[in-house]
Amino acid sequence: MVIIFHGTSAQKAREIMRSGFRADRRRANWNIRSKRGLVYFSYSYATFYAMKHKTDDLALIKVNIPQDKLYPEDDFLMLALTGKGVYNQKQLDAVDFERYKYLWKNSLDYMGNVAAHPEDVQILGVKYFNGHLLMMKVDPVISPMNYKIMGQYYNELTEYIYNGGDFREFKHAFAEG
Repeated sequence: MVIIFHGTSAQKAREIMRSGFRADRRRANWNIRSKRGLVYFSYSYATFYAMKHKTDDLALIKVNIPQDKLYPEDDFLMLALTGKGVYNQKQLDAVDFERYKYLWKNSLDYMGNVAAHPEDVQILGVKYFNGHLLMMKVDPVISPMNYKIMGQYYNELTEYIYNGGDFREFKHAFAEG
């Protein structure tokens, strides 16, 4: 089992808590729709993904997912397959994620992100928080290099917020220099 987070708006989190996760192919990050049928989770970037909703009313949803139900995240898989961090919708849609499912652990280890089908996700809890000024603590470039350098910081910040801490008071040795 992998315990990990999903970042979203408070409004969307309330819907998820009522009805569970569902893959929403209409939504897009970075102008590319995520792989059909999958929902995305992160150790490090859940707070950042929550901010994309352009509201201060945010949420972190803590989940448990069996390892055999995990998939690599889109950006990680496309980087692994093409050697480039840039791809288009047609290229992503052409990839059979089942064929590369075994790369979920690499995706988690090198990018901090994974994906799963909604029915395979067990919700453990939710933490609602006001994300006003969160950009002062979270402005990542989502890449293997950033995860290598900043992953621990973002992992700890996510846990801190989920456990009720005020992100404005978050202190980390890396950030303190």
